[in-house]
Parts: sequence; structure tokens; C-alpha cells
Amino acid sequence: MFVAFGAMAQERTVTGTVTSQEDGLPVPGATVRVKEIPNLGAQTGANGKFTLTVPSNGKTIVVTFLGYASREFTIPASNVINAVLASDATSLNEVVVTAGGVAIKRREQGNQSTTVKAEELTQGKAFNVASALTGKVAGLQVNAVSSGVNPNIRLVLRGNRSLLGNNQALVVLDNVIVPSDVLGNLNPEDIENIEVLNGAGAAALYGSDASNGALIITTKKGKRGATSINVSHTTNVEQVSFLPKLQDRFGSGTGNDDIPTYTAFENQQYGPAFDGVVRPIGKPLADGSIQSVPYSYNKDENKDAFWETGYSNQTDFNLSSGDDKGTYYFSGQYFDQKSTVPGDKYNRFSMRINGERNLGNNVTFGFNLSYVQNRYDQGNAIGSVFDNVLQSPGQIPLTRYKDFKNDPFANPNGYYNEYYQNPYFALANSRSATRNDYLTGNAQIKWNPIKDLSLLVRANLSNRAFSNKSTTNKFTYSAYRLASTPNFANIVGGVSDYSGYNVQINPEFQAQYIKQLSKDFSLNVIAGATIRQNTYKRVDVGTQGGLALDDFFNVSNGLQNPSASESNFKARQIGVYGDARLGFRNYLYLHVTGRNDWRSILSPENRSFFYPAADISFIASDAIPFLKNSKVIESLKIRGGVSKVGNVNLGNSTNFGAYALLPTFGQASGYPYAGIPGFTLADRIVSPNIKPEMTLAYEGGIDFVLLKSRISGSFTMYKTNTTDQTVPVSVANSTGFSSFLTNTGEVSNNGIETNLRLVPYRNLDNGLEVSVGANYTYNNNKVVSISNGLPALGLSGTTTLGSWAVEGQPFPVLQGTDYVRDSEGRVIVDRYTGFPNVTNGNKVLGNVEPRHRLGLDAAVSYKGFRLTGLFEYRGGFVMGQNSGSYDFSGAGIRTTYFNRERFVIPNSSYLDPVTNTYVANTNITTRTGGVDFWTNGPTNMGVASNYVYSAAFWKLRELSLSYDLPKSVLGSLKYVKGARISVQGRNLFIWTPKTNIYTDPEYSDAGPDNNGIGIASLGQTPPARFYGATLSLTF
Repeated sequence: MFVAFGAMAQERTVTGTVTSQEDGLPVPGATVRVKEIPNLGAQTGANGKFTLTVPSNGKTIVVTFLGYASREFTIPASNVINAVLASDATSLNEVVVTAGGVAIKRREQGNQSTTVKAEELTQGKAFNVASALTGKVAGLQVNAVSSGVNPNIRLVLRGNRSLLGNNQALVVLDNVIVPSDVLGNLNPEDIENIEVLNGAGAAALYGSDASNGALIITTKKGKRGATSINVSHTTNVEQVSFLPKLQDRFGSGTGNDDIPTYTAFENQQYGPAFDGVVRPIGKPLADGSIQSVPYSYNKDENKDAFWETGYSNQTDFNLSSGDDKGTYYFSGQYFDQKSTVPGDKYNRFSMRINGERNLGNNVTFGFNLSYVQNRYDQGNAIGSVFDNVLQSPGQIPLTRYKDFKNDPFANPNGYYNEYYQNPYFALANSRSATRNDYLTGNAQIKWNPIKDLSLLVRANLSNRAFSNKSTTNKFTYSAYRLASTPNFANIVGGVSDYSGYNVQINPEFQAQYIKQLSKDFSLNVIAGATIRQNTYKRVDVGTQGGLALDDFFNVSNGLQNPSASESNFKARQIGVYGDARLGFRNYLYLHVTGRNDWRSILSPENRSFFYPAADISFIASDAIPFLKNSKVIESLKIRGGVSKVGNVNLGNSTNFGAYALLPTFGQASGYPYAGIPGFTLADRIVSPNIKPEMTLAYEGGIDFVLLKSRISGSFTMYKTNTTDQTVPVSVANSTGFSSFLTNTGEVSNNGIETNLRLVPYRNLDNGLEVSVGANYTYNNNKVVSISNGLPALGLSGTTTLGSWAVEGQPFPVLQGTDYVRDSEGRVIVDRYTGFPNVTNGNKVLGNVEPRHRLGLDAAVSYKGFRLTGLFEYRGGFVMGQNSGSYDFSGAGIRTTYFNRERFVIPNSSYLDPVTNTYVANTNITTRTGGVDFWTNGPTNMGVASNYVYSAAFWKLRELSLSYDLPKSVLGSLKYVKGARISVQGRNLFIWTPKTNIYTDPEYSDAGPDNNGIGIASLGQTPPARFYGATLSLTF
């Protein structure tokens, strides 16, 4: 009896629960073992709990689970351990999802990839997933190419490869290939992680669409043995963060420069300097009344005050549950946004259900289904309105003119401006209502007939149904207004209406064989086949000749027969692929892939094309004894890869390149005439031998973890060459065509991608942890060649300032006019007038892709508090402003640099007739320093280099502070398992060089699918900063 009592005293029962730090839910299947007795351990159950009988010599408990950082605990006197595990993206044993939905361990990957976890995506509460990725992934460039509600985003990995084709990364959502605009409509709270595959080789199994890399998005699933309900609400405030720098010294007027005169109805601002004297604005109304205001800069009611404070509200709900047979996840979100643009609104509603079920007999069934609807209510005239607002003279009380229906001075018949409408009226009178409905689904059945073999059948659907109705109400000016203001004409009004759908169906079969061949060798082989069909349809109708009745927006309410058009496109592709991964002793992996595609849009003899890829991964820290036993090096992986992938560049995301090889006819202008149709042939002929653009890519790098995960990082070098560019070359008009589309040209990219993360302080007892990280990207690209006789290719812009592909230059570059200069680069001026002159041709003014990108982040966690911040830098590139109205109107600050007086052109010279050489100009002033200089093309506005500036910037991208309320506070709330409150901000501050007086350098007016980036215009609303708060409850 005494012996039995002594034995019992030497043992103790240790219990506890293992949960995830990310969501607080139990972690079933975690391994709990005694450090001093390696063979003694247990696994957590479905509820995350464990029980372990520990002898007296057991002092330490070690908790591990795949994908999480392991933790050690000294057994306390209470014998109760509650372990919270944090995800570990640096672990070589972390399971990642790669191309084709294949799950492998990170140690097996031979290509560069980055995993962005849910916590990193949602900490700033960005409502657009693409925006949430900005600055967080080496090699990924994210640009907001538009503004306003739910802006378009452009995503490019490792630089632009195609001159005229698609350069954006492929987006895959739960194994469904989706258009990139889905990122602006996807609920960020639903995402488990995003795996960014930087190179084409890593994504080759997805076909030629993945030639630009891929973003693999995996949404959340339920967890076995745990049911949780989460409800949260976020409110954000939106404010304009960057406005062009405008002058505040001069008001309405135009010429003469020697004696500026005030003009009451003029929007040009070359009048006298402000003096505070009360002066009239506009012309008298029909009753003789006229408005008068102090002639001084009205900051409180002028252009700076026009933009409103926007706000957004986001409410989220999700339910997660599971048992030993399967799991379920259901979520819903409603997002509502009011823009900084008066009257603009946006809302989004989304629902998702994910599930998986063990059907028995080694058969599992899984599905993902999401529905998203969004609705836009926007003004059609925002481009002209932005220009209008900026051109409003400083003394004008602009915000007084909101009530244009009742205020005679705000009504179009009484508005002061001779040239522009009241911006409030312009926005309200012409509106656009857009609706999109997205349905994305994936269902799959997986069967394991034997232990090593799995057979999978998957069916995917991506569908977008869309419609838009744009309306402009009619407005008839009074006879008095038309007589006094000849610049105006009656607004006849109109309605345009379109609707359509874009559907993709993609069934797939995949067989996978995984076998441990011997003690040393392992094999993982995949074979698959896929069929994809894309269908697009759009029907447009609209009024012609104006509206018959005002306020009745129906296409039948036109003065003439309605216009109508229809577009239909269909394309198919078939692909078969193979993937083999051979492992040796768990530290060396050789991986090869091959895929053959058949594309219906190519000619029969070119429809089939094959592209291979190979990579290798070597875990040096497991293979080399002195590294394996190192106390410094925890893991060291060396990797490298090569790939050759094709990209068919014949169309876009709506026409798919369908029928691009065929001659197409369109209804000629003026037809049908008298019931007789007339058609004309398109002016481009396409080579029947068009082939895919081929990208040959090499990459190599290392991944490392040091000092027990205190230091981790990666370094990658890459090089790509894309040949057989699809380019139109000019042909003689005598052929009946103007261009010939063929394969010619080459673009190269090379660069480096690096990541480094440091954990300078970590205390597991009190939970204090400090983490700092950085990612850096350098990319150097060049147009190697275009075509014989075609040294440059225009992409966007105008003849004065445009974005171009130029042989031998980075891609793309800005090309435009400049001042005539001498051999020393000085501006040549006329020695009598002091005026410079513009060049006859264009020159390269700079590259528009950043050479350098740097992301810096930091996080501090302590007892439920978590503070995070993210900075981003981009440099080594320029940008152009494609709007001369800043200077034409006199609103731009440049027009006051010399106080509107005569001045010496900086860095100028003139031809000395005595020596016949150019000498420095120190005393010849311009003939004028006012309207005649700043609005003149050869002296200013026609010189593109005046509007090109450094696009470098630093941004505080994100800043957030969250607090998890302790369970002691929630003790009285029986059903509340957790509560979190947070405050956050995005795009809070931006720092730019003094030369940037126009806009946010991220912007581009060319749109997400156009490679002619680097030019901004007034067609985009001003950029914004966001800040707000969130309350989240878990039940």
C-alpha cells in the first residue's frame, strides 16, 4: 500500500486546451509531448483538449501542430496548461496550397512564394482585398488605377512582360480562376490566406493565363469539434488625402499681363492679386440681381471644401462548425460606402458557404459557393467636374451652390461661370447606376481507391451578370442666359442602357499518386485534364436625338429611333498536364511539370502548344551535418527553377481573343440607309500564324530561419525573356488595311526579391513580442526589340505626352516634347523675347515603373494588445500629368512661381551673335510672366517635360491597434467567448518630392488592362485616407 501511494505521488495528470491565436478556436490534432520523455505524448481532441499522465521527471510540455510555431511550457503547480499557438509561415513543414489546388510542404517548393495570412489582410480593414496586399509581398506591385468607390486595382508580379497584352497576375479563388475585379468584391474576412506565386513556373499548371504568376486565395473552412459565431462591425471615415497644389494669390481675369484686369464671370485666374475688396461675380440675373463677394481666397467655401467627408459601414457575420465527418463555414457581409464625391454611393452584399464531408468508403465531398452583389450610384461627369472645381477662382464660394433647384445663383441659368456648369448640378444631372452579381462555385469529389492514389473530379463556375443605366436629364436654358452666354447650349438629355453576362465553366480531373518508394526516396505524381469555356454577351440600347420628356429615363423616350448593338464572344481551351516531385531523404526535391494547351482562338495548326517547368529544392540544414547541428541555423533552403510558358495575346477579359484571326465587318456610318445596310471591313489584318508569346524564366534563391525563428528571410534572383510579342506593324494603305498583327519583338525583366523578419524580443510568459519585417524588390526591364522599322509603340496618352514602348529603353517610358536645349542641356531662349521654344519631335522623359519597392512593417503584442504598422516606399521612376488646365486656368501654383512678373528662364542660354556660341542667360527676362507665357504652347503648355515629375513616395499604408478583452472581463457574459475592439487607418500619410504638385503617384488613367501606365489626369477623383474602429464578438 505504501509502495502504491509512493508511485502515485510520483505521477501527476496534466490537462489543458490548445487554441489558435488567430481566431481563438480549438486546435484538434495538436501533438502534446513531454520534452524529457520523448516517447510520452498525446493528441488534442476535437475540442482542443488533452490529458496526459506525467512522471516526476517530466518538467516541460512541448506543443506542436503543422503550420504553427511550437511552444514549450514549464508544468505549473496547477497542472493546467492552456497553449495558444501562432501560425508560422517560415516553417519548412508548413502546408501550402500551390497551383492546381495541390497541397505540399514548404520544404518541397523550388520557387519563390509568399503566404499572406488572414490577420495580415484584415488588420487595416481594407474593403478591397487587392489594397490589403499593398506593400506586403516582395515582387508584387499593386496600383489603384482609379479612385472613388471600389477603385480598380492593377496587380503585376515581376514587371511587365507583354507589350500590348495582359500583364496582370492570375487570380484563383478556391481553385476557380476568376477575373481580377473579383478582388474588389470579395469579403476579406472570408479569406484564410493568399499564396502569391511570383513566377510562371510555380503557376504553370493553371495554363497560359498564369504566365504572369498567380494569387491563390483560400477561404476559411469550419473546424472539427468546435462551433463558433462571429459578429463584427466596422465604421470608417474617408477624407481626401492629396489635392493638386494650387495658387491662392490671384483671382478672376485674363490678360493684359502688364495691367491685370478683373473679369466677374471669368474662370481663368490671371486677374489682379487678391485685395479683400467686395466685387461682383458672374453676370446680372434676368431681374438685375448680382452676387458680390470679398475678393480674397475663400478657403472655407472654395475648391478645398468641395470634397465631402465620406464614410463606410461594414457588418460581418460568420458561423463555423464541424464534427468528425465534416466541416461547414457560412458567412455574410454588408458594406455601404458614401464617397468624398458629392452624391456617389456604393454598397456590397456577399454570402458564402464552404463545406466538406466524409462520405465513407474513402470518398470526400467538398464545395465552395459565394454570391456577391454590388451597386454603384455615381456621377458621369466626375472628370469634367474635377477640372471645373480646380479651375474655380479662389474667391468663389463654391459650396454655396449645392441647392441649384432653389438658389437662383446656383441654378444653371444664374451660375457665375461662363464656361462650366455648376459642379453640383453637373454631378446630379448625369448619373450612372451599375449593378454586378457574381456567382462563384466549386464542387469536387475525391476518392482514394487505395492508400497511395487519389482521384479527384472538380467542376468550377465563375459568373458575372452586369447591367448599367446612364441618364442625363434635359435642361433648357432661359433665353436671357443663352443671349448673355453664347458658350452654353441646351442639354437635350439621353439614356443609355446595357446588360450582359460573363460566364466561365471549367471541369477538371486530377489523379495524384503519393508513395514512399523506399527509406530514401518519395514520389508525388499528378496527372490532370481540364476543359474551359468562356462566354460573354452584352446588349446596348440608347436614345438618340435627346429626350422627349424630362425626368423620364426610358430608352423609348427619345426623339429618334433608339440605337442598339450586341456583342457575343465564346472561346474554349483544353489542357492536359503532368506534375512529378521526387524527394530524397526529405531534404532534396526535384519537381518537373508539363502542360499542353489547345486554344480555340488560334489557327488549327497553332492551337496546340506545350510548356515545361522544373525546379529543385535542397534543405541544406537537414543534409549537411555541421548545419544540422548548428545552434544558429534552424533551417536553410536553396532553390532554383526554370520555366517556359506561353501567353496568348489576342484579346481581353471580355472578348477572350475570340474571332481575332477572322476579318470582321461593322455597320458603316450612316447605315442602314433607306432600309439598306452597309458594312465596312476592319482596318487591321491578322497573321493566321499568330502564336503565343513565350516567356523563358530562370530564378534562384534561398530561404533561411535563424536563432529559433528570431530571424527569417529569403533572397531571390530572377530573369525573364518574353519573345514573339503580338504587335501591330504598319502596312501600306493601298492594301486596304492600316496594320498587320504578327509575332515580333522581345521584352526582358531581371531583378531581386528579398524578405527579412526579426523578432528582437519575445517573452512567452507575459505574451510580449516585438516583430519587424521588410521586403524589397528591384526590377529592371527593357524592350529588347519591337519590329524592323518600328522602334517605338504608343500605349496611351497624346502626341505631346504619352506612354510608350521604345526599343532599348525600360518598359514603358514617357515620351514627349521638351524645350530646345544646347549641348549642355540648358534651355535655349530668344535673346530678344526671353521665350524658349518647344522641340519638333519627342524624347524619352523617364521610365514609369518603379525600380525600387520597399515595404516595412512592425508589430507589438502584449497581453491582448496588438499594434501594427506598415510603410511602403517606391522610387526610381517618373510620372506625367496629362492636363494643361492647371496652367491654362491660372489655378496651378507653377503660374505664380515668379509672381506673374517677367523672369529669367532657369538654366537657360542664348546664342551670342559675336561668338556664335550659347552663353548662360542671366539677365534676359521673358517678354511676359502672366497669361501669355503660361497658356502658350511653345513656352509652357505644349512642353511635356514641364508636366513630368519624380513619382517617388513614402506612404504610411496601415496603422492599427487592437485589444482582446480578457476572459475575466467577459466572465459574466455567458455566451460571449471573445471580444476584440480595434482602431485602424489606411493611407494616412504620403511624402513626395516637391516636384510632385499634382496627385498620388500610384494613379494611372489608362485603366487596369492597359500597359500605358504612368500618366494621370483629372478624370480621377482625389485619393483618400481612411480611419475607423471595429468591434468583434465571438460566441
